Amino acid sequence: MLPRLPLDDRSFAEIVQHSRRLIPKRVPEWTDENAHDPGMTFIELFAWLTEMQRYFISRVPDKNRRKFLDLLGVAPADTQSAEAVIQFTNVTAPTILPRGTKLMAEDQMFETDATVKLVPLSLDRIVTRTEREANDVTASNVHADVVYYAFGADAKQSSKLYVSFDRELAPGELVTLNIELMQPGKDTQERHASELLDPLHAAAAITPSSRLSWKVYGYDEQSEAEAWLPLDIVQDETLHLTLSGKITFRAGAPMRTVTVHPSSDRARYWICCTLEESGYEMPPRIRQMMLHTTMAVQRDTLCEVIDLPYNGGDQTSIVSDTYLSVYGKTRVQVQNIDFSWTYWKEEDPLVSKAGGFQQDSKLYTVKRSAGRDYLEVRFGGSEGGVMPEPGQMIRIIASTPKFDQLRMIGRSNGLPGQSFDVYDVPCKKKDAIKLQVGESDASGELRWFDWTRVDDFDHSGPGDRHYVYDPIGRRIYFGNGERGAIPASCREENICLIGCLLGGGERGNVKPGLITEWVNDVQAQYGIKVDNPFYAAGGSEAETLAETLQRAQAELKRTFRAVTDEDYETIARETPGAAVARVQAIPLYKPGLSDYPRERAAGQVSVVVVPYSLSETPTPSAGFLQTVRKHIDSRRLITTEVHVIPPVYIKVTVHAVVVVEPQFIDEGERLVEQLRRLLRPLDGEDGSPGWAFGRAVYKGDIYNVLSGSNGVLFIQDLWLDAEGAHVKKSAGGDLILPPHGLVFSGKHEIELISSTRL
Repeated sequence: MLPRLPLDDRSFAEIVQHSRRLIPKRVPEWTDENAHDPGMTFIELFAWLTEMQRYFISRVPDKNRRKFLDLLGVAPADTQSAEAVIQFTNVTAPTILPRGTKLMAEDQMFETDATVKLVPLSLDRIVTRTEREANDVTASNVHADVVYYAFGADAKQSSKLYVSFDRELAPGELVTLNIELMQPGKDTQERHASELLDPLHAAAAITPSSRLSWKVYGYDEQSEAEAWLPLDIVQDETLHLTLSGKITFRAGAPMRTVTVHPSSDRARYWICCTLEESGYEMPPRIRQMMLHTTMAVQRDTLCEVIDLPYNGGDQTSIVSDTYLSVYGKTRVQVQNIDFSWTYWKEEDPLVSKAGGFQQDSKLYTVKRSAGRDYLEVRFGGSEGGVMPEPGQMIRIIASTPKFDQLRMIGRSNGLPGQSFDVYDVPCKKKDAIKLQVGESDASGELRWFDWTRVDDFDHSGPGDRHYVYDPIGRRIYFGNGERGAIPASCREENICLIGCLLGGGERGNVKPGLITEWVNDVQAQYGIKVDNPFYAAGGSEAETLAETLQRAQAELKRTFRAVTDEDYETIARETPGAAVARVQAIPLYKPGLSDYPRERAAGQVSVVVVPYSLSETPTPSAGFLQTVRKHIDSRRLITTEVHVIPPVYIKVTVHAVVVVEPQFIDEGERLVEQLRRLLRPLDGEDGSPGWAFGRAVYKGDIYNVLSGSNGVLFIQDLWLDAEGAHVKKSAGGDLILPPHGLVFSGKHEIELISSTRL
């Protein structure tokens, strides 16, 4: 008998009680909830049916649940590797670190995800200057836990950020600054920003709120004078300091030294960032500005494949710049017309001198650069062997020397349902392994075919070269000839691994300052120091079935298309690159309507957005509104016209005469503070909501707040004043707001009278 799985732990009584609680909301005219009422009988009947249905559904085995998820297009998430920002310091000579350079954080291996070119260069001083003050923030930049404003707390136009280097930049020399910002609503903002696939996508999706200009102090050859000259910005991933990212630039003219206050001890080589157009909702706050950085991923690559095209002509070699290519064991394959691969032989100088190779031999020679930053594979050998055909793909299989001896995992016997153990490579990810199967041709030579990993063989046909890898059991499975092809039988081992990745999981989420060790002794001798200034993040274990079911339910409920008012508000909040604090969708409304809701705009909706801001009245910039509008436009109905607008702020001032007990006569400021908490546009830090959009300010609201305070006996007199567009005052003294109106506090005047004076 199958065990009962608790798909839903609600009992019959709980379902009935839940249904009864919905009656006043859904059917307010239903007032008789006693047992004799026929409606209650129907509720109990359907509660019983619901409980029975859930009981039977709970008996569905996990295998069926996985198939149901597959029908929804949802698969359990694989193990994920943590990522971290890596910084290199103490660079004394030009150095190139190939992609995949291995670093250690205690017992966790990390690899760089790009080739890094290091030059002797470091940041000397960082200065921020506004119209009121100038500060040297170099010490704050060294300590990543101390945040500083790039352009002051106000971020006004013409504010400047100065950065100096310890030497002159050569004209045309590329320099990359990695700027890590502190984002408002950090968790939500970083999640939305991570949805941007690349800097080009981010540039198309986000319209910056402000505009910056970069200059360098150098020698102008045209005027033959020293001046601040434009800096050539090659790439700006930060989008004018809107997001964290890299800024790549080069100086187009010779640099000159200049003194910048308050770093006036000596002249330095400076670049300057000027705020040309102000508009930041939240002034940019820098956690750290760094040189010589790259991303590192928690993994250990034991074997990898690098596919490169061969164009023929004068090309006689190919170049690879990965770590395993330079420091590992390499083999070379050339692709055939049937998409199979053939191994070529690396030339042995001793055999070549002895005449062991013929001129038609398929040979290659390997040359590693003196700086150990790339590998060159040259074809033909010294005896003039054959060359690949133009258009053929060349594959370099690079692996660690130890793993090179473990690449062959078995021999196929040609029978269905074969499986092979791979206990020597404890890979945690399903995609961590790539393999080839060799098939003998007419001459007896093995031709190697790539096989594709799949989760199961349900969608595999008889000719599909598919395999399944089980990371828990460390076993590879092949098909049975009906679902998935059978590997060709062979007298020798013909199942070969050509790719293998270790790593992944939560253990990779290491603390700052732990990624400090070099794995390669040659690279360690460079004397370069390595460090991770921030936490490594993103590492997670493979999803369980229960976690996948929970995620599938959340994804099905996730709002993707804008149809209802709630849809528009949810999508606006999730705009990448825009930190939206509050939002309100107003249907059938467009800017300019003077008598809403009597006057309505058919087929139109206005979305009012309030950004995170330090201002008392947070106002979105034109770029902010454009960013939100573009995001909504990609998800709205084609028949709906959307307007993304700022709120209209109404300044409300309360005048009141309050009678209090004698001991509270000096606590007028406490009453003013309570009014400020009530009449505010943003939600409070304690979770209390801000003023609702368009809600009228009734005198009763003020009476309620003041009279509920300690020591208040009664309100003797009360009246309200308002300043702002489209606000009206009723005959009773209440303030009627426009639908996109928000209130903020003016200078409230509260007169306290002791009860003893009455």
